[in-house]
Amino acid sequence: MKIGYIAQYDLKLNPHLTGSFRFREASCTKRLTSHGYRVYSKMLIRPVDYEEILDNTNIMKQNPKLILVKEPFLLDDELRDKVIKWVEWANKADPKEYDPFYDKESVSNE
Repeated sequence: MKIGYIAQYDLKLNPHLTGSFRFREASCTKRLTSHGYRVYSKMLIRPVDYEEILDNTNIMKQNPKLILVKEPFLLDDELRDKVIKWVEWANKADPKEYDPFYDKESVSNE
């Protein structure tokens, strides 16, 4: 089983990066604990509920125009292709095209 994750970086803090977004994937294991099924991976800082990852996956599959950033999801070939294309596009696009909360004035005042 593999999980995917779209990491977002601040280019001011990481000027060596070519874009703000990077797609990551890693293998993982699902274990039954006293709290239910948990997913463990070296990519994740802490174990995550399997149901949460499954919900994230279903949200992205059922909504073709929606991409979740900074949230893990289960990978299949279709979702991998969708996410890779989005990351390539988002790294070239203006933030106001993909971020509904983007405010150019608040960014320039920092």
